[in-house]
Amino acid sequence: MTGHVDAAESLTDGMAAGADLPLERQERALRVDRLRQFRALTPPALMGQALAGALLTAVLWWVQPSVQVGSWYGSLLAILVLRLATWWHMGRQAPEDQGQASLWTYRLLAILTGVAWGVAGHWLLPADQPQAQTFVIFVLAGMAAGSLTLFAFDLATALGFAAAALLPLVIGLLAEGQPASIAMAAMVGLFVAYLALVGARGQRTYRSGVMTREADAARTEALLHGQARLRELSTQLARKTEALEITLGSMDQGILSLGADGRTQFFNQRLTELADLPADLLSRGPTLAQIAQYQHEQGHYGQALGHVVDEQARETLARWLAGERPRFPDSYLRRMPDGRTLDIKSRYLPDGGLVRTFTDVTAHLAVQAQTRKLALVAANTHDGVVIADADRRIEWVNEGFTAITGLSLEQVQGRRLRELLQGPAFDPEVLARQDVELARSGRSQDALPIVRADGEARWIEAEVCVVADESGRPQQYVTIGRDITERRLADTELRRARDEAERASRAKSEFLSAMSHELRTPMNAILGFARLLQADRVQPLGERQRGRVQQILTAGEHLLGLINDVLDLARVEAGKQPSTVEPVAVQPLLDECLSLMRPAADARQLRLHDDGSAMSAWVAADRLRLRQVLLNLLSNAVKYNRAGGAVGVQVRPAGERWRLCVTDSGSGLDADQQRRLFTPFERLGAEGGPIEGAGVGLALSRRLVELMNGVIGVDSAVGQGSTFWIELPMAAPQADGPAAVASAAPAAALPPAPTPGSFTVLYVEDNPVNVMLVQDMLDSEPGVRLLVATRPEAGIELAAAERPGLVLLDIQLPGMDGYDVLRRLRAMPELRDTPVCALSANAMREDLERARAAGFDNYLTKPIDIDALLAVVRAAARR
Repeated sequence: MTGHVDAAESLTDGMAAGADLPLERQERALRVDRLRQFRALTPPALMGQALAGALLTAVLWWVQPSVQVGSWYGSLLAILVLRLATWWHMGRQAPEDQGQASLWTYRLLAILTGVAWGVAGHWLLPADQPQAQTFVIFVLAGMAAGSLTLFAFDLATALGFAAAALLPLVIGLLAEGQPASIAMAAMVGLFVAYLALVGARGQRTYRSGVMTREADAARTEALLHGQARLRELSTQLARKTEALEITLGSMDQGILSLGADGRTQFFNQRLTELADLPADLLSRGPTLAQIAQYQHEQGHYGQALGHVVDEQARETLARWLAGERPRFPDSYLRRMPDGRTLDIKSRYLPDGGLVRTFTDVTAHLAVQAQTRKLALVAANTHDGVVIADADRRIEWVNEGFTAITGLSLEQVQGRRLRELLQGPAFDPEVLARQDVELARSGRSQDALPIVRADGEARWIEAEVCVVADESGRPQQYVTIGRDITERRLADTELRRARDEAERASRAKSEFLSAMSHELRTPMNAILGFARLLQADRVQPLGERQRGRVQQILTAGEHLLGLINDVLDLARVEAGKQPSTVEPVAVQPLLDECLSLMRPAADARQLRLHDDGSAMSAWVAADRLRLRQVLLNLLSNAVKYNRAGGAVGVQVRPAGERWRLCVTDSGSGLDADQQRRLFTPFERLGAEGGPIEGAGVGLALSRRLVELMNGVIGVDSAVGQGSTFWIELPMAAPQADGPAAVASAAPAAALPPAPTPGSFTVLYVEDNPVNVMLVQDMLDSEPGVRLLVATRPEAGIELAAAERPGLVLLDIQLPGMDGYDVLRRLRAMPELRDTPVCALSANAMREDLERARAAGFDNYLTKPIDIDALLAVVRAAARR
């Protein structure tokens, strides 16, 4: 009885424990355990049934037909093999991973085995042999009882097997109709009912055990989960504690925490630095009074607590040091002995504890002081200062703004600056450009026209700056403006004066060009006809006339040189003299200049001496202008020297420059003469002497040297001669060094004259004197036929009709200048390649450059050089 009670209590406890589990988990636990039981019990069940079938076959082999018995046993073995194969296949997957379908597979195969045994009970049961019949019934009953034992964990399988195995037997016995058979069938039925009752009870016990075990597992899992969660929370708490300690330790504020007992519980490293407190003192957990006593002994508060800034805090600390326990102010300032200022805040906790923070506000206070100074400056500066909010609405203006605009803070506060000062001359594009610049760089500066409150128009220079927050959004706009009206007017006057100066410079340039043309035109006739007279072989001049013509040529060439020098000087003074600075080898240039001056030196029996010191010298200069300066210095050294004297040339380094010296053995110069030497038209008293000159050569040389970033000077003493020198920047030697540059090359020989009557030259010129001169010059060329046109239109028509081999073209022609004529000629296919040479009195450098750019093949300036003209004609005739 006691056993039944214990079993009942166990069953009740198991059911109660299982009831706490979710239904889904209960079903899954039962399914997994049944699958596990099927997995473990199927092999012995199959083996037992195979042995039982073999025993039954052996007994019935001699009672029933052997074919019938053998067929049945073969079918049974086939079913058992199928179950074994299924068991092996399903065993590759864990029971926990198998579903309800696997469970039903096991069940159906077991019931199928029961059907095979049922067939044996119906098919193999011997009706006329009670002993054999009893044996079959005994075997089938044993198999049914065995199934209940094997499949006690799954009542459906046990009852299915028993029903399938015994039901055919019962039907067969009842079909015989004999009392013994009917009694036997009844006994089999009772046996099945008993099996069902026993199996049901066993099923409840089995289910209770599974539920109990699953409940224990669930409790274990919950316990393990709780322990894991506890460990996780502990780890998180440790991490947070560590993070909090790191955070507090890395804060810029010092922190001191005291418990309800008044002793130090926590402090960070920053506190020891700011409050100058030793860590070992704080580690012992001192009270606030002990800390204050230590600070007082170390002189932290100064005499009479003078380092405490706030009066209330000074009084509180004095009471603390006196033994009282007053409540600290929520916040006060304390100045440390080293000059730092700390902001100390105190917060009392509900449990009686206290947390104090220490913040270094030295820089903040300095910024505040600086801000006050800046505000004072802004309020008193003459510039207008405007501070506006993020919407550009004015918050504050200074007195300077009021002085500039006539508007007070009360009149402009809350309004936009650009709406207040716009006048008729205000340009909206300036505001649009300002907005773009502010968005791009946060700063903008412009000159703006405004209208004062009294209607007066003024100009201000306004600089706008954006004050943005950490995310870059504008918070304020600061505008600083200054009145630039007077400066604007001055700039306008300056631009007007500059424009006037440029107009004057252009007028001067045009005057120089005109003077060059007007002076060279008569000189062309004078020198041209004089050279023709001198070179006339048909009617040669007598000795007396040749001397007179030579005087004309000498005076004319002198006058031409003066004209060139005066015009060059004027061009330099006007800033119209172009200069191309490039590396120049000095020695070849000196050789060329000395070669040109040697005839004049020989005429005065002067010795020209070059010591060769310029062989390695390269200067940065304009070669043409440097040649002009050297020739001028050498010419003066020859002209103003004594007969039989000497002229020396020397080159030596002077820092980062080369100094080129020209030394003569003349009479020398005193200090006053040296002072006046480089003045234009100053001849130092030689105006009435036999030496020709206008006094512009040295002045021009000085301007040219300065254009090349050089310096010119003189060293002289009366009676000892003079040394004129120029200094020019050094230049790096080029690949074609001095050794590869030839000295002054001899003039090229004229090409041979063309065959008589074989070459036509067209001359377009409106000046009859110039036409006569060119005709006389070309008369000596037997192979040349000269055609003349005095109007440009006639010249174009004549060129198209005659197709000359060369066109001589004046630049200044009536109605159409020489450039227009050239364009017309180049536009004609038959004349596109005809050489065109300009003959012009426009001898300025830009005139030559313009002609070259326009497409002239040659450019001869007036006075015309006969040899140069003949060279052009003969070169064209040879094409």
